[in-house]
Amino acid sequence: MNHSLLRIAIASATIAIPALSQDLVAIKAKTILTISGPSIEDGVIVLQNGRIQTIAKASEVEIPWSATVIDASDKVVMPTYVLAHSNGGMRGANESMQNVPWLTVADAIDPASSYFEGMLRNGVGTLHVLPGNNTLLAGSGMVLRPYGRTVEDMTVADNTGMKMSLLAGGGSRVQKIREMRRAIEEIREYLADYQREKAEFEKEQAAGAIPADKKWEKEIDRKRQKSVDLIEKKLKGWLYVPSFAELDEAMRMTQVLDLNLVLGANLDEALPLLSKLKTPVVLDATIEYFETDPETQKEQQYCSAKMLADAGVPFALSLDSDGPTSYPWWQLGTCVRNGLSRQQALEALTMVPAKMLGLQDQIGSLAVGKLGNIQILGGDPLQATTWVETVVLEGEVVYERSKDPRLQYLFEAAKQAAEPQPLKVPEPKDPEPKAADKKKDEGQK
Repeated sequence: MNHSLLRIAIASATIAIPALSQDLVAIKAKTILTISGPSIEDGVIVLQNGRIQTIAKASEVEIPWSATVIDASDKVVMPTYVLAHSNGGMRGANESMQNVPWLTVADAIDPASSYFEGMLRNGVGTLHVLPGNNTLLAGSGMVLRPYGRTVEDMTVADNTGMKMSLLAGGGSRVQKIREMRRAIEEIREYLADYQREKAEFEKEQAAGAIPADKKWEKEIDRKRQKSVDLIEKKLKGWLYVPSFAELDEAMRMTQVLDLNLVLGANLDEALPLLSKLKTPVVLDATIEYFETDPETQKEQQYCSAKMLADAGVPFALSLDSDGPTSYPWWQLGTCVRNGLSRQQALEALTMVPAKMLGLQDQIGSLAVGKLGNIQILGGDPLQATTWVETVVLEGEVVYERSKDPRLQYLFEAAKQAAEPQPLKVPEPKDPEPKAADKKKDEGQK
């Protein structure tokens, strides 16, 4: 027998077994929040090649012998959160110039940014990164997973829409609206000129003035291509509407462009308009605010999420990069505290944003065939004391709280600060000789 061939065969088999095990992952859970359907108690999720193969009660599932098992039998399992609009993770937000539609956030994404690390720690598995709000027509966005060494590794989808904003910087609201209208009109004029030239070329060619084999060679200017795509509704726009004062103009723009609206606070004076919104919107991170009555000088509390829910408008929640509104449990709890159901709140960070991104068949809920983007929680997702223990993206474990170096450092520092420190008793010093003793000693000498 050829012993060399036998050794090669054994080595190949040894390598193949772990690779096969990597393809199959089974997660045991105390509770599975599917979001799109009823919760499953004492359940199991089996992932194969990054997608959900089985999701059911443990008694109905036979876990494959080759699967890597994640035991979360005392924990809550649910889909990772989805952000339809965010500005984090960039070296710069393409806001130094007002009208730069040809740019893309791909040139600014920093995979090493602590922002993405924080997103994983909070259970976010998919986020749509766009330029900031201090702009007019900004660059294109990208849908990313907050994990990877390069932008290419992180990319879920690119060229996902153009960021637009009605936020008045140094000028007035009216001036900003005029600037937006003028910018869009200039694009229309450019496109009309281009189409007229092309039509004249084709007419002359049909008349024989231009050889039949000659082709139209002029192309749309590279810096204008994205704007033209926006006008022709080939590219979606993500329009930031800072307050109720700009909402009427934003709704007018939705009639001529394919837009998703990102709403700021101060919507209370636009309640009649809210019910006219026909498509889901994104709320910025500030969903609760106070207004002072000019007559009584009394403060009244408002919640944007509650107003939209009452108007029957689906909405997606956002997260800040820091502060209380950077935590999902805070945003979810704020919604529920203001009268929304748990289901409405959870959908606003999962199913609704996934639908706005056109990824509802892939992410946002747990169902057979969808991507295995899963977070494992230590308790109720609305509880402030609940930690994200593990994050799985497309079947791969990408975050474990037990191995989080930043948390380990913070917890160790807190532990040391809480421990009682031993008292340092100063060592006794020899007493200084008295003046009379000094004179006596000097006399004896």
